[in-house]
Order: sequence, then C-alpha cells, then structure tokens
Amino acid sequence: MSGTDIHQKVHQAVEQVTSAAKPDPWLAQKIRVRAQGKEEQHMKKKLPAGAAIVIAVMLLMTAVAAAVTNGFGLLRQFPEQAENAAFTDRIVTIGQTWEGKYFSAEIKEAVFDGSKLRFSMSVTPKENAPQMYVKPVVKAVYGDREHKTDMVLFNGTELSGGFWVPGINPPIHEIQPDLNDMVFEVSLVDHEMMPLVTDVDVEWTFTFNVLKTDWKIDFTKFPEPDVVESGDDTITIDHDVWMEYDKQGRKMQADAYARHELLLNEYGYGLEDIITQPFEDGYRSLTITGNYDDFMLDLYTREVFTQEDQAVFSFVAERAEIRKPSESVSFVLPEKQKCIVKQAAATADEVSVIVETKYYHFHDEWGFDTTPWDFVLKSDETELLPGGTHIRQSWDDNSAVLVITYVLNYRTTKPLHSVILVPVQNTGDSPVELNDLAITINLE
Repeated sequence: MSGTDIHQKVHQAVEQVTSAAKPDPWLAQKIRVRAQGKEEQHMKKKLPAGAAIVIAVMLLMTAVAAAVTNGFGLLRQFPEQAENAAFTDRIVTIGQTWEGKYFSAEIKEAVFDGSKLRFSMSVTPKENAPQMYVKPVVKAVYGDREHKTDMVLFNGTELSGGFWVPGINPPIHEIQPDLNDMVFEVSLVDHEMMPLVTDVDVEWTFTFNVLKTDWKIDFTKFPEPDVVESGDDTITIDHDVWMEYDKQGRKMQADAYARHELLLNEYGYGLEDIITQPFEDGYRSLTITGNYDDFMLDLYTREVFTQEDQAVFSFVAERAEIRKPSESVSFVLPEKQKCIVKQAAATADEVSVIVETKYYHFHDEWGFDTTPWDFVLKSDETELLPGGTHIRQSWDDNSAVLVITYVLNYRTTKPLHSVILVPVQNTGDSPVELNDLAITINLE
C-alpha cells in the first residue's frame, strides 16, 4: 500500500482553545472509570467549612484543567469539532496508567458519540529498551453481549491500530505516530462490518499485547503498475497487470521472511500482510478457528514475535444521544427500483445512512460499478464533511439477485435533525444528481 492510498489528516494544534473551555464539575460522571485496584474509599468525616470551600475551589480548578488540558487535546485531531458542544461536552478525562517492563502508558481522555469511541494515549519508552510491537485487542460489551469493532490509529503507520515502541524510521516519514499523543478511533460494527449505533452504556476493554522480535526490520519501494487517471478523478488499473506486480511484491516479502527479515514498504506499512501471508504466492487461505483475536495473536507469535507483556485498560462510556427516524423509510426509483433505508442515524459529530436495493437477474456479479443508481447526502442545516462512504454487494447465485448496499457516512459539526438523500443516476456520460427524486429523512 503506497502512501498516496492513505488519506490521513494531520492537523496543527488548536490555538486559543482555552477561551472556549467550560468548567464541568460533573465531568467524571460521563465516563465511569473502573479502578484496577481497591475501590477508592470515600471520606466520611465531616470537614470544617473553610476546608470544604478550599476543596470545592480545587475541584472546580481540576475540572477546568481537565477540560482545557486533557479534553481539548482530542481536538488536535478533530479541530473542526471545537465549536460543537455536543462533541466537546462528552470529552472526559480517563487518566488510567500502566507501567510495563519496556514502557509506560496512559489513556488520557476519550469521547463516545454512540457509534465511535475516540481516545488519546501516550507511551513513554524506558531507557535502552528494545523495540517492541504493540498490538491492541478491543472488547465492546453492551446489551449483555460483545460486539465487533473496527479500530484505527489515526496518526500512525498501521491501519490495524498497532504501533512500534520506540517508533520505526521508514525512508518516507509521511505518517509517523507521536507516541506522546496517539489518537485511536474505534467504530462499532455488525457481523458484516456495517456501522452500528447505540444509545446504551458500552463497556470498553483495551488489551495491548506487547510483542518482541529479533528479526531485522527493513524497508523498500515495491514495484507498482502504471495507472490511468481519468478526468473525473477515477483511477484505472488492469486487473491482470496489478496481480502480477502484487505477486512480485509478495515474493520480495517472502524472500525476506525466509531470511528472518520484516520487509515493509517505504512508508512503514505491510506488517499485517507479512504475518498473515508469508508465502511466495501471498494468498494462503486462513481458516479462522475459535476467537478471532486469539487466532491473530497466535499468527503474530507463531514465528516472528514473542509476547513479553500485556497492558489492560477498562472503562464504561455512558449512553449517547442518537437521532433516528421514528418509522421505517423506503422509496421507489424509476423502473420500479425499490430502495430501503436500513439505517439512518445522527450522532454528535456524524450522520450515517445505509440504503439497500436489489437488482434481479443481474448478469455481472462483480459489476456493481455499472449499476444505474448511487446516492449522496445533503443537509440544509450545515455543511457535510467527507466521511467513509462506500458500496458493498452480495450475490445470490440461485436467484441471480445482486444486493447493493450503499453506506453513506459524513462528518458533521453538530447533531442533525434531518438529512436529504439524493439519488444519483449513473448514465453513459457522467453521474447526474436527481434532486427532484430526493427524500428528506427526519431524525428525532
């Protein structure tokens, strides 16, 4: 994966945020931190009036400091949310620390909007400690069961969320994590990796597996095919050509693997591929048995790494406000094309809509790019910022039905009360937005 494939936001620190800070004496009630030792003993002895006043002032100052110093630290990654009270009011101090053999770590603050948890974490390597790879495992429990998640290290070199301590030094330092200020985003997803939202408490547990390797870490620029860029910003690569170049890269990694070397690309990516596909052809079939996280950790520690330590953090994020339609939404497009809105929800800083439509007797099972419809979201309330919009498909061989699912995610700077879903017709020339067919989805 080349650096141009990765669109990471790198923001400067937000200036003058202290003027927007609001004291919040009840900050700790928004996320309940579970202590990892004995429960704190509450003071029962009656205090003198003067001492009570002093303590009250100290608590107020602590709340202000938490809002300014810790809570607003997340806005270095999400500066567009600085004026979004629904977002900033949910930022809370976690302050859980861990002391390991090779480094210490602290989860500083977090914010949960009902769909995504963002938290900041700092890591301090110990003097002369060997290089370690830290692979996190996430557990999210609500409604009496564990739910799947998708985790991303925003300002780091591994999309899987892992990171090196101390950091590695690839030739191109496009996206290097600051170990003192890492920001993670964890999304709730269903069994098909579709986004979920919830308005109940979520218990989060993060286990950071500390792994050590004696293998050499090296970097290279892998061969890449020429691409054809069209005027509408699309990129065309011949499938067979791409597969041949990919095979060359896999062989380079396999040869290095045989020498006990981890050959990453020039940006520092590729470890996950090496661990899961260490053979020359690069396409072994992984039959996952048992728990997925345990299975993956076994792959990492089977030949390359040994597990040296483990850091565990746990806290509960209390329920967030979610706005949804009060009733189901469906509509029919021209040519009797039926569409169902499977999910529509607005959180503090995001709006998502999932639309499903079925194409009967579709001849090309991989041809969803040629389907006649697409969708975009619009809003009369605020500008919608780009998110993770994508298309998914499933194919039923028996009935020749192609099910297309349009997942539309947009970031917002305030919670929305409604959103406009605009059908886009894919014609032979260029896509055309059909505003006369748009529907308004009310979110309550």
